[in-house]
Amino acid sequence: MPDWKDKLALVAQRNRQEIVNAKLSRREMMRLGLLTSTGALVAKSGLSSRAFAQVPLTPPSPISTPWMQPMPVLPIKAPLGSNALTHGHPDGTTLIDGAGRRINHQLCAYDSTGTYSGKFPPKKFYETFVREADWKFHPSWGPSKIWGFDGMYPGPRYNAYYGEPIMVRFHNRLPSRAKHVGFGLPEFSVHLHNAHTPSESDGNPVDFINSVNDPNEVNPLGFKDQHYPNVYAGYTKLNDLRGDPSEALSSLWYHDHTIDFTAQNVYKGMVGVYTLFDDKDTGDETTGYRLPSGEFDVPIMFGDFVFDRNYQPVFDLFNSDGILGDKFCANGAIQPYFNVKPRRYRFRLYNHGPARWYDFALYDGQKFLPFWQISSDGNLLPQALMKSKVDVAVAERVDIIVDFGKIQSSRVYLVNRLEQLDGRGPRGNILTPGTPIIQFNKVGPPVRDNSIDPMVTPLRMRTLPDPDFAALLARAERAKKRTFRFDRTNGAWAVNGKLFDPKEAIARIDQEAEEVWTIENQDDGWSHPVHMHFEEHRILSRNGKPTSVTSSDYGRKDTIPLYRREAVEVFMRFRDMKGRYVMHCHNVIHEDSGMMVRWDIV
Repeated sequence: MPDWKDKLALVAQRNRQEIVNAKLSRREMMRLGLLTSTGALVAKSGLSSRAFAQVPLTPPSPISTPWMQPMPVLPIKAPLGSNALTHGHPDGTTLIDGAGRRINHQLCAYDSTGTYSGKFPPKKFYETFVREADWKFHPSWGPSKIWGFDGMYPGPRYNAYYGEPIMVRFHNRLPSRAKHVGFGLPEFSVHLHNAHTPSESDGNPVDFINSVNDPNEVNPLGFKDQHYPNVYAGYTKLNDLRGDPSEALSSLWYHDHTIDFTAQNVYKGMVGVYTLFDDKDTGDETTGYRLPSGEFDVPIMFGDFVFDRNYQPVFDLFNSDGILGDKFCANGAIQPYFNVKPRRYRFRLYNHGPARWYDFALYDGQKFLPFWQISSDGNLLPQALMKSKVDVAVAERVDIIVDFGKIQSSRVYLVNRLEQLDGRGPRGNILTPGTPIIQFNKVGPPVRDNSIDPMVTPLRMRTLPDPDFAALLARAERAKKRTFRFDRTNGAWAVNGKLFDPKEAIARIDQEAEEVWTIENQDDGWSHPVHMHFEEHRILSRNGKPTSVTSSDYGRKDTIPLYRREAVEVFMRFRDMKGRYVMHCHNVIHEDSGMMVRWDIV
């Protein structure tokens, strides 16, 4: 029989659920006095179990046996004809400001003759329906409610190509705000993370759209068209419409970015994969860099969750540090297995958070095995690096090549070796062997492998835009300097002492400008994965120490793992497009609390 402390915790949990159902953001709760100055839930009887005792706010998830299900392979999204889209062809406009007004796309147009024009008229058209759906995280469990692109977690994979602009229509088919119960907000703003994208299609936090079940005058049908030009950065200065191929991106992802509700909606399942190819990274292992391709090119999206006794994800709105789950998922399955053939595979490792950092390694039960790292933040490196582990902070992506033909064991595990006890970030303690997340089973006879073996032929890939690092440092000396402190202010996460204000641009930057930004974390208690929208950057130094050529910092990046008491200098460019963009902590709990700034290219 439950004692009084257990009953108190249950009452507090129900009352907290009422606050969640009210769809309050953390910033609204602070204004209402429901959070303390440190950002914690007030210790009040009937609201917080901590008013009387240290009782966990969330019990552990139900039991799940590992290796009971195959890891899902993400389906590839198929294009449609423009006239086949639900509600007709795109008209050259898109929605911004909470679906409050329409504006023209910057880089494409549509005229009365039914012709698309502009710098990058779309050549392919897609549509995705964001829906509430039942999802089985484990075969022995009942269904869980998710919000997913096409009703899946993760959403479908887009295979896109440089020189082939696309238009994606996102339909909001989520429940009405009036009928929705639980965490999350049934509105969304889709951000294609890592992309060189016009601002009106970038997924600005205030450019969310309403559900078709909550029609408004401007958007009665509940959809938004987003234009992805799939162009290399730098085309303006080069005076062409191609850009600089050394700026090519590779492993991108898309996710919701709604102001104050990004964490809740991402935790609800609103993530997916977008892979970008060109004449070097071709998607065909007989051409270009000859990387493993087709069924041997496997994106894996990682997320960790807590579930209640009814198998529903539990989002602790009152955890200001960041939520850690006790169940590890790969492509929407809890600790799955994946059968592999004895040959090379390309695995694209994505960490959608919300707050966990990973240190991935391969373990055969006795020893850790080597593999090849070929990307940093999904951007191909100049050469493949042999590694025994790779770090992946929230929002980072790392591509690796694993040669199962050279591994003697028939069973290998992908493990997370990084200990993390709370959402503040890891403390650097490496576990042996760590937590196994995927079981790889080697099956079948040898098969044809046309990909390059890096052990035999050195794998040379993308030349960096500024290959002479000393010259880049000299160039950076002449650039405008700015400093951004990621800190805590009056219990809330802030940048330079201020909470995010979507109406205030902290910088107005000339198009084609170059700047050096110093990103600081003066706190000893937290780490922050800091993400800049729109352009890749180069990390110049950490705490004054220049970046080493063998460091994962050396390649082009869009996310900075900013550790405790650290200052990171980055070289930034602002090319080709204009508009409003943001920078924020990608521990999305911190982002939703206000750790974000807007900057404009003018």
